[in-house]
Parts: sequence; structure tokens; C-alpha cells
Amino acid sequence: MAILGLVSVTGLGRAETTPLPLVLTWDAPRGCPEAPFVLSRIEQLLRGPKAAPTVVLARAKIAGAGEGAHRLTLTLRTADVEETRTIDAASCSALAEASAVVIALAIDPSMEGALGTEPPPPVEPPPPVEPPSFEPAPVEATPVPLPKVAPTKAESPSPTTSAGRAPTSRVALGVGGSVVSGALPSVGAGLVGSAALRLNRFRVGVVGTLWSRQSPTFDGAAGASFDMAAVGASGAYMLPVGRFAIGPSANLEATFMGVQGFGIRAPRASLSVWPTAVLGGRLEAGIAPSVGLFACGDLVIPIGAPTITLATTRNAVRLHEPSLVAPRLSVGIEIVFP
Repeated sequence: MAILGLVSVTGLGRAETTPLPLVLTWDAPRGCPEAPFVLSRIEQLLRGPKAAPTVVLARAKIAGAGEGAHRLTLTLRTADVEETRTIDAASCSALAEASAVVIALAIDPSMEGALGTEPPPPVEPPPPVEPPSFEPAPVEATPVPLPKVAPTKAESPSPTTSAGRAPTSRVALGVGGSVVSGALPSVGAGLVGSAALRLNRFRVGVVGTLWSRQSPTFDGAAGASFDMAAVGASGAYMLPVGRFAIGPSANLEATFMGVQGFGIRAPRASLSVWPTAVLGGRLEAGIAPSVGLFACGDLVIPIGAPTITLATTRNAVRLHEPSLVAPRLSVGIEIVFP
């Protein structure tokens, strides 16, 4: 198999300095056109390099599909939208030409009519370099007409060309860790889990955090253990920047704090609940088609949080009062389901 992986595309001999907004992974059997031919055809179809608001990530694989047939599996990703299509043809040359047409339309969807009515003349790929062999030379396959491939709505990464179309929704499940300062007697660490619905650039879902127990002492052996958890609704608006997305976020959470005294004559337990507003920002980074990393930097603002006190034999000791504004950082991994 001849494989060309993650090719960063340039102008291929043209005078323009603007590169194609494309990252191509090409996997084809020996004897099929190679990646440079596909890249050259894309530039010919686009009539030169094009500038786009986001990079198109393309993965193409050609494999046998029975006697005398080949199958192309082409996956395109623009911003946070991914699409996979399959094309069958009798020759690798036709599938390479079809790949160039589909990728060119993903880069510049406005060319749909031009490619459908006035296709550029096909260019025969250069013969591959064969190593010395005692096998007879392969017989050139007769070129067949180019399969007609129509672009779909998901191919356009531009918000202006997507206006009026139904939003693409995907479900994302995330898990990670979080640290906070000011919400507990000392810096706290916990586990965070989330489930969100991705509606194009919007994120709407639920988030929950379970913090590790803290047991500070305040008067000799007297003290209290603190258990805290938070759950609520989350929202964000993300702006794609290549493989990344960044944007503002906001949560409305309910905070639960359980306190259990110890080291005193009559220890008591209490449970307090209060609403919490969370304002901050979110960063996402895609590391695979369905896997990504996330990071959230937030300011936690408790609303009506109580002051926790401990009654000892001497006097009442104030154990803890949550800060008016507490910084919080969360990082983790997210799985996105199509």
C-alpha cells in the first residue's frame, strides 16, 4: 500500500503564496494515483489556492471491492462537522478524480454549479514508479467516466453558507478533574463529569462535580469533615480556530455541603444547599474524529452560602465561609458521538 500521511498542502509550483486550506491523508494501493496528483487536480479545479475560514481535514482510502472494482472511503472534517462517504468505480483514476472534486467542493462550496456544468478536462496521472520485478507489467485500466458526486449540506464550514440549514447536533460525554480555591476550607480537588448536546457552535448540557473530603481541626482535637458536590446546567458558545474551539461559558449549579463535627461531646451533622452562578471560558481541542480535550476556567459565585460554625466547650468557632468569588479550573477528555 502506498500511504501519504498528513500532507500539509502548499501551492505546488504556483506563484501564489497562499496555501490550500487542506490537510490530506491519502491511502491507495500500488498502481493508483498518488497524493501529489490529487492535490494538483484540486488546485486545477479551484483555479489556484483558496483562503477559507477553517482547514479541511480529508482522509481518503482506496481498497478493492471485488473483481475489477475499487472502493473509495472519504472522510471530511470542517470545523466541528464531519462526514464520511463511499464511492465505487472500476478504476483508481476515477476515484482519485472523484476525491479531488469532493475535496474542492468542501474547500469552496460556491463552485458546485461550475463543477457540475463545466468540469475541467481530466488529467491523466503520471505512471507510478515500479521497483524492479520479474512480474509482467500491469495493464493500464481504461478510464471510465467520472462518477457524479453531489456535495451535501455538511461540507460548508462557513456560517454564512450554512444559514437557514438545519443545525447538526451531536452528543458529547466528558470526564476530568477540577481544582477550586475558596469554596472549601483549603484548596479542593474533585472529579467532574458532563453530558452536552452540540448544536453547531452551541453547547448545552449538564455538569456535576464531586469534591474530596476535607477534615480540618480548629480547637485541639475538635473539628469537622466537609463533603461538597455540585450539579447543574451548563452552556457555551464556541468559535472554531483550526483544530481548536474557544468561547465563553456559563453554568447555574446547586451546591451541596455536608458537615460532620468530631472531637466534641455532642457532634452533629448538617446539610446545606445553595445556588451557585459560574462564569468563565471554555477551550476544546480535537485529537481524533470523535475524541477531544477540554479545559474550563471559571469564577464560582455562591448565592446565599451559609457560614459553618462549631460549638465547643469554650465558644463557637467559625469553621468556614465560602468565598464571594472562587476560581476554578477543570480539564478532561470528551467523547463525541455522531
